[in-house]
Amino acid sequence: MFKIFVKNLKLYGYHGVREHEKKDGQYFLFNIEILIEDSDYSNRDKLENTLSYSDVIREVKKINKKNMYDLLETFSQVLANRIMEMSGLVRKAVIRIEKPSPPIDEKLDAVGVEYILIRDDYKSRGIKEFKEKSISNPGQDNTLDFNHTNVEELDTGNIKKVYLSLGSNMGDREANFKKALRLLESKPNIAIESISSLYETEPMFVEDQKSFYNIAVEINISSKIGPFELLGLIKGIEYYMGRKKGTVRNGPRPIDIDILYFGDEKIESDILQIPHPGISRRRFVLLPLSEIAPDTRIEGMNIKAYIKEKDLSGKVELVSSFNN
Repeated sequence: MFKIFVKNLKLYGYHGVREHEKKDGQYFLFNIEILIEDSDYSNRDKLENTLSYSDVIREVKKINKKNMYDLLETFSQVLANRIMEMSGLVRKAVIRIEKPSPPIDEKLDAVGVEYILIRDDYKSRGIKEFKEKSISNPGQDNTLDFNHTNVEELDTGNIKKVYLSLGSNMGDREANFKKALRLLESKPNIAIESISSLYETEPMFVEDQKSFYNIAVEINISSKIGPFELLGLIKGIEYYMGRKKGTVRNGPRPIDIDILYFGDEKIESDILQIPHPGISRRRFVLLPLSEIAPDTRIEGMNIKAYIKEKDLSGKVELVSSFNN
């Protein structure tokens, strides 16, 4: 058997769960080994009789540029399946993707994943096309290749209720919400349960900007998706919709999505805190949330009683029901 290989292909990409990985990006190293069926090339000295490593590199660069993956596991599977599709000569593909400078405070050279796909395993799945669970980069094809999952398709024994707060003050604010929610629900194992009315709110931190629209959303989410994976998806949606690095903190943005609650989870980390620490201080979060989760308790009080007693500052006005 012949082995075609690509060694230490270095490309810049935007893959990872952490927010700065999606925004800032980093270099990735790709090492690929492809075994093709044994053949006598003494009389077959033409490129069409094999798989061109230039074509392989072109596909790696295209997929890396077009997509942002939360998991290198997903990325490596997509690459392996694409290589299988490129030629029936391929018997085995080994994909190794490394982060030479991972966001880990340890002395190490790299972290990464290696995925091995054998032709027989690929065939046994009926050569099922892998759906790329990712968000296309701005400027690329805007068709998102997701598997849609309805509420009734979720594993009802393993569903968590998750509450999100969405805000927007750039462009068509209501249309931004609709787009973000379509992207969110297109992710397998996520289904939207309820959406609050639409509220218009004055900016809370940076006052010299357009007023915001805000809503709260309840989603049902399978236990297959954890809080950090959801965070990665949300940051990908924000980036895709135009929220870029270098913008003023709390300044204008086309979409802002915060995880308020993730079931009964309690998380304290440098990139994610659940429940969201700002809930009790933000009238623009509390009012929409009280519509769809009236039994929520804030600091030991019912949410509606809390809103009334605290009389928090910040103008928040009901605009209309939200028509998704």
